[in-house]
Amino acid sequence: MKKNCSLIFLFILFINLTTNKLHCQLNYGIKIGANFDNFGETKSTSSFKNQINTNSIASAHLGMFVQLKMVDFFIRPELQISQNKSDLQSLDKIEINKIEIPILVGYNFLGPLSIFTGPIFQNIISINSESLNFGDYTNNLTMGLQIGLRVEMGKFGLGFRFERGFTDNEIEILDDNNIDIMAYSDIRPKLWSISLTYNLRKKKL
Repeated sequence: MKKNCSLIFLFILFINLTTNKLHCQLNYGIKIGANFDNFGETKSTSSFKNQINTNSIASAHLGMFVQLKMVDFFIRPELQISQNKSDLQSLDKIEINKIEIPILVGYNFLGPLSIFTGPIFQNIISINSESLNFGDYTNNLTMGLQIGLRVEMGKFGLGFRFERGFTDNEIEILDDNNIDIMAYSDIRPKLWSISLTYNLRKKKL
């Protein structure tokens, strides 16, 4: 809980620092969207010989954003709750719930179209499955990189982005309904997402 509060505090502090005495346009609003994640390789370390493949499952994210625009460039920190799901075929599904802070830098290159990139910081809240039992995972706080494209239509925006996790992160799979598995799954995201945003306000500073 303390780590989650620290991430939110840093997000608010960043907004206050960047909006102080800047002459730019400030937008802020809400966002909702879908994630399509596929975890990395799963390695079995026991006598369980079935092949363990992964398959993407659609999940969701919900959050808010602040965008500071200076001429054609912008800085856009976001705060969101995100859920990633993946199907470990022949076993079960894994669901990962996270608090995320993307900090994006972008450029409006053609009217309403813009491109952006930047780091994303994540705090894993929980990892769940209906039948799998888990041991430890390597890192609770992780970092990745996002790159994407967005189009604005009035107060609405539609964005597409790809995310790749940088922090090594493996989770230990212990067993499945009393079947000995002993495997490790790479849970770094390789994620495609689509987001619908709505600007609540535009203000010149």
